[in-house]
Amino acid sequence: MIKNFVICGLLSILFYSISSYESLFGESNNTEYQFLNKFGGKGSEDGQLISPHSIDIDKDGNVYVTDTGNDRIQKYNSDGKFILKWGEEGVGDGEFDKLHDVVVDPSGQYVYTLELKNHRVQKFTPDGKFILKWGFENTGGQGAERTPHQLTVDYNAYVYLTDKNAHQILKFDENGKFIQSYGSKGSTEGKFLEPHGIVFDSNNTMYVTDMKNSRVQVFDKDFNFKRQWGSFGNGSGQFSGTIPGIDYYEKEDLVFVADKRSTNFQVFDENGKFISKFGSKGKQDGQFNRPEDLAIDPEGKVFIADTGNSRIQVFGTK
Repeated sequence: MIKNFVICGLLSILFYSISSYESLFGESNNTEYQFLNKFGGKGSEDGQLISPHSIDIDKDGNVYVTDTGNDRIQKYNSDGKFILKWGEEGVGDGEFDKLHDVVVDPSGQYVYTLELKNHRVQKFTPDGKFILKWGFENTGGQGAERTPHQLTVDYNAYVYLTDKNAHQILKFDENGKFIQSYGSKGSTEGKFLEPHGIVFDSNNTMYVTDMKNSRVQVFDKDFNFKRQWGSFGNGSGQFSGTIPGIDYYEKEDLVFVADKRSTNFQVFDENGKFISKFGSKGKQDGQFNRPEDLAIDPEGKVFIADTGNSRIQVFGTK
C-alpha cells in the first residue's frame, strides 16, 4: 500500500512538472509582441481621440478609427500621422450618433460605418465622401430590436453585421439590400449569446466572437459550422465573456482576439491553437483600459483601439 502511494505521488509530481514546463516554456518559445508606437490621446483636435471603439486598415496601410466621443472618423497613415477626418454629431448623411464600428472593404474602395443610436450603416469613399445609408427595417429579429455592433465585408462584397441583441448575423449586399440572417440564441454549434466581432479570411471563412459563450465560432461562406474554440476563464485560450474585437492576418493565418475585461489580446492559428497573448491593465505603454478592437496592417503590425485610454497602440513581433 505504501509502495503504491509512493508511486502515485511520484507520478503526480512528474505530471505537475511536465505541466509546469509546458506552461512556462511552451508560451515563451512562441511569438512575442512588443510595444512599438502610440498615437491619439484624449481630446478633440485633429488626431486626438475620445473613446475610440473600432479600427481598420486598408491595403495601403492607412488607419481608420471611430472617434466615438467626437462622433467622427479619423484617418491616419501607418506611422500615426493625421491625414483627414469626417463627420459630426447628428442624423444627416455623413453625420453620426454613437459611432461604433468602421471597416474598409477588401478592395479598398469603400469605408462602411455602423452607429448604435442612429441604427444604420453608412457607406463612404476613403476620403469621406458619403455614398449611401441603410437601416434594419424588415430584417426580422425574432421580436428583438436590432442592435448590430460590428460589421465586416467579405471578398464578394457582401456586408455582414453581428446583431448582439437578437443573437444573429445579418447579411446585406453592398447597396444595403437585406439578404438573410443566420443563427439564434443558444450555446450549441451555430447559435450565439451576444455575437460581436466578425471577420473573413480570403477564402471567405467567417470568424465570430461569441461573447457570452466565451468562444470563437468559425463558419464557411454558406454559414455551415466548421469549428469553435475557447471557454470561460483566465487561462491561455480562455476568455472573460467580453471579447468584442477580432482580426485575421492572412500572411501567417493568425487570428487575434481582443479580451476587453481581461485587458489582453490572444493569438491563435486558424484552427484555434493558442500561440501567445500580450497586454495588461493600466495606462503605461503596452497596457490597456477596456480595449475594444484591433486591426493588422500588411506588414503584420497590430493596431489596437485602447478605448479607455483614448489612444491607438501599435505592436510588433520581436
